Amino acid sequence: MQLLNDKNSLIASYLLIFIFLAVLIPLHLTVSFFSGFLVFSIIHSLSKSSEKYIDGRYARLTFSIVISLIIIGLIVLGIARLISFIHYDLQGARLDQLNTEIDILLQQVQAEIIKYYPNFNPYTTMSLKDQLFAYIKENLGMLRHTGTNILHSFASMIIAMIIGIMVSLHQVQPKMHIPAFKVALIARIQNLATAFQNVVFAQVKISLINTILFIIFAHIILPICGFHLPFVKTLTILTFIFGLIPIIGNLITNTLITVAALTISVSLAIVSLAYLIIIHKLEYFINARIIGTKINASAWEVLLAMLIFEAIFGITGLIVAPIYYAYLKLELKQQNMI
Repeated sequence: MQLLNDKNSLIASYLLIFIFLAVLIPLHLTVSFFSGFLVFSIIHSLSKSSEKYIDGRYARLTFSIVISLIIIGLIVLGIARLISFIHYDLQGARLDQLNTEIDILLQQVQAEIIKYYPNFNPYTTMSLKDQLFAYIKENLGMLRHTGTNILHSFASMIIAMIIGIMVSLHQVQPKMHIPAFKVALIARIQNLATAFQNVVFAQVKISLINTILFIIFAHIILPICGFHLPFVKTLTILTFIFGLIPIIGNLITNTLITVAALTISVSLAIVSLAYLIIIHKLEYFINARIIGTKINASAWEVLLAMLIFEAIFGITGLIVAPIYYAYLKLELKQQNMI
């Protein structure tokens, strides 16, 4: 006996996906959502583009294995580098060199600040470091809690990636009769995956634009003016990597670039910060324009969705807003409601 007819199955699938999307942010599963769907989207896109040359089932299996090996390799490499940094770089001469570099950096920052704020204290890098360590000691509980959250998010991200790979592999199974509810639910998930893929791949374009603008500023404009930003190559790479994270990525790179500029002069730091703020504000419109084009929506629609979600959920809502709106619009179009 069939419990749900086709119409009820469709309604039930919409309710289920709505509940999932509604609890995603309150349960702090955004990182897991992104990592799992990202792996699934990459495998799906690669296997789809290679189906002309390889059978679809074997293509998914091949790319799943390759991506699994890449993820495992990156994790092992990261852990190995961390162990190497702790055991070797933070011992002996490397520790002395690191302390010297930190002292020089603090002295440069302090010297520039004192030019504009003569009453700035402390006047020695030693007391500045003492205050920093005292702050860390006072907030040790908060830092420990933050570290625990980071480890939990990392573990959740790995599990979500594994799920994404397993879901991709599940499509290798031969087709058979599927109940109406399962068909409807799979359709919802496929639409969500399509919306996610459109938005995330558009974010890659946005990150490239941000990186190009930073290259123009740091590699062309500043050298012409006689300034050479420290760690400029590293900052360029970080600008692209963090730029893949909507909004928050820009905040991270803005902070790093401003601190680097502060080692040269306060005025350069202010100019850099002003430039980055302008770029950051432009990203709202660039983001809305690129993503809107990808999902056939006007820029103002995406901007409105971002503003509403930011007001409700904060920064996390701002990040997921384009995906949610893209999915909503895709579903409405398929039902001929818009």
